[in-house]
Amino acid sequence: MNLNMQIDDIKPISNVANLAPLGFLEIKNVESFLSIAHFFGTTKKRCGIYCLSFATGHFYIGQAIDVVRRFSEHRQNYLDIVGFSFIESSKALLNDREKELIYKAEAMGLKLKNAIHVSSILGDTDLDDVVSPKEQEDWLAAISGQDFIGGECEPKIILPQNQQDRFSKSFDQYLGHPLEKYATSLLKQYISKCIPFPRSTEYSFWSVSCMPSTNVSTWPRLFCVNAASMEIFIVGWVKKTNNLWAFMTVDAEVLSQYWPEPEVFLEHFPSVQFIERGYRDAGQNQITLACDEDARMDLLLADPGVIHAAASLALRVMRKRSNFYMQYHCTQLSNHLFSRSS
Repeated sequence: MNLNMQIDDIKPISNVANLAPLGFLEIKNVESFLSIAHFFGTTKKRCGIYCLSFATGHFYIGQAIDVVRRFSEHRQNYLDIVGFSFIESSKALLNDREKELIYKAEAMGLKLKNAIHVSSILGDTDLDDVVSPKEQEDWLAAISGQDFIGGECEPKIILPQNQQDRFSKSFDQYLGHPLEKYATSLLKQYISKCIPFPRSTEYSFWSVSCMPSTNVSTWPRLFCVNAASMEIFIVGWVKKTNNLWAFMTVDAEVLSQYWPEPEVFLEHFPSVQFIERGYRDAGQNQITLACDEDARMDLLLADPGVIHAAASLALRVMRKRSNFYMQYHCTQLSNHLFSRSS
């Protein structure tokens, strides 16, 4: 890396995409630099949103309270950073500005290295080591309400005994709940239809908690399915009425291919509401389908459009990163789903 160039000789990069619509009006050539401190000195504010451009034609948009230090961290991991641009922002607005610009960049067709707020991940992922990209593609293309548990009934992982013991009491409580059979049938439908190769990807890329303590005094939960850092499917009951409620997050763009008119969808499923949640790992084009009391989630899980949308969302989230909530995985409940008697 040649660090002998004079600062006055550094020219803006001209052979990259036009980032002006995002507010990045100048992209500085930083190919030879380990630090960008000279762009800021001691007077210019360093808090804001930055954009890195790579020799491969990819981009990364991020936030930093001290962008000089953040750039140096990136440089330790990536030697092919060639361009840098920056927009000042207050600390309070960083999250919103970052999300907004990532959404806009993705809509412009830019190839982003980001993991959060984006709808798809470029390049190889950890999931590819378990389920090949071709298998992922074929699985998603084949979604049509079929039972994908198929030959994956036997567990492929063995967790420590203390992990199993930790949730044995919760699982016993679950089995004794009056809504258990219906809830289990919903969970089995979701896992079998919407999670790719569930026994192979279990724990590392998805998990299910049993009788978690969230909202236990009002709207307690029977189970929660997680992937990456988000909840993707939850079923619970209302404490006062003992009626079931549920929600799952799906790919809004895929859903619209089957149901182009939202009002028609809501007329067909009158107990369902559309809720905007903005999960970071779900990226753009996400929508949460929330079912109120006496909800017929089974009807949703029988609809090909809902299944395809839920499967698309689950796959793209699992491609982003490993499961954050594996320590809450209840193996008893998972094995219960795959048993012949459930």
